[in-house]
Amino acid sequence: MDDVTYTPVPCICSGIVTNKIEENDTLEVSIYDSPVGDLTGPIYAKEIFQPGNDGNVKIGDRVKIMITFTFGGVESKFIDVHPNSAHYILGTFNEQAITGISVDNPASEVDTDRVRFTNKRSGAGVVSTDNGKIILATGGAAYSAGSPFGFGINENFWKTMAQNHHRIISHNAPYYLSREHFGMFAGSSQEDKLTRLTENDYLINFRRFVTQTKAPDNWVSTCEGAWSPMVGANNDSDNVEIGRETLLSKVINHGSSRVTIEAGDPGDEFINIRVDDVKLSEKSLPTGDGATPAIVGNRFKMTVSDNGALDIRAAGKGVPGSNLNGFHMSVDESGKLIIHAANGIEISHGDKDGSINSIKMDPNKGVDITAKNGFRVNGVPVVNKNYLDWMQKYQTQLCLVTSIGGPAPIHPIALPSFLTGNNQPGKFNTNDIGLVATKIITDIDSFNSV
Repeated sequence: MDDVTYTPVPCICSGIVTNKIEENDTLEVSIYDSPVGDLTGPIYAKEIFQPGNDGNVKIGDRVKIMITFTFGGVESKFIDVHPNSAHYILGTFNEQAITGISVDNPASEVDTDRVRFTNKRSGAGVVSTDNGKIILATGGAAYSAGSPFGFGINENFWKTMAQNHHRIISHNAPYYLSREHFGMFAGSSQEDKLTRLTENDYLINFRRFVTQTKAPDNWVSTCEGAWSPMVGANNDSDNVEIGRETLLSKVINHGSSRVTIEAGDPGDEFINIRVDDVKLSEKSLPTGDGATPAIVGNRFKMTVSDNGALDIRAAGKGVPGSNLNGFHMSVDESGKLIIHAANGIEISHGDKDGSINSIKMDPNKGVDITAKNGFRVNGVPVVNKNYLDWMQKYQTQLCLVTSIGGPAPIHPIALPSFLTGNNQPGKFNTNDIGLVATKIITDIDSFNSV
């Protein structure tokens, strides 16, 4: 088998100057036309022509730039910018002046009901009809149409047809940290396309990725369809893969907190909601757009299986690897409920009802049941400790002996307190004393719309 070779090849590319670094007279250029398409990261270059001055090239100018790419590999194609290579700006140019595309005069292409503005070689152009409809066509499968007439959802509509539809926030190049994509992924190369033989091999998804700033710390991302995770600047915007059968994924990142919502994956995590503590956030790599995976520790997680089983873990320590939680509750498919709480369980009717009606389980103090409106077993009140205290107090004077074998009534000394305790609700038993729970449950959290 022949050895795989890689060759540095200089190429003339087109770009836009986005910044000037005064310290070393270097220009930052965003490349939109190269052998590998637009580059996600900036290219830093110097002007090759001399003499030069500050007015030769300005921010926003379109420039021709010589960039060395690596060519070869298994597929014998351009791969990426050659490492450690120097880049040179050859000069500025006018994009419209050198494209070589000729267009017809709109007046020369008038049909019975429309005016055409098209390119004869490609078929791309604009069509304007007498009834106000506009069609923009690329000469291929992508086109847009707008209409001022129609009914229902087709009234005053604008429709775009494309295999891959991108909406990118401008003035954020070259990082594209704000991006939306809806489309069909048919393969990353001609060889990849030839291996996709069935309809299941053609992936369709909708994904949106928005950052608050150009830094990858705070961002929101969504994905529907073929699951393609959007993890900060790690997002591979040119590729779509199925990692899990998730129908919807959403990630919200803000500083040290990350919320992840996933739905549709078969099994125990059919619905997965979790809150993580970001210990180490994404870091931009020096090789252009990209980031290292964040290190996170779970604080809260709730999963619902496709059979209805529920698992909730809360009060997590946020320590990666240990997965320690202060609370765990699960309900399996049969309806069995399991509750674990590290530092106690309290069950009551409201915030202030712990002293009226409650069950408290403390890992150090044991179990306390408060039932001032009555505690019964099978409908019958239960004798409590007060009755035992009464017997303990009068154990030597409990009975009055009248004769051997005869009745032994309660001693007159103990009888009054016995009658009082027996008749007073809650004294010797757990019968009603009339107090009811407030049933007031409050939430101290507040929400304000933006």
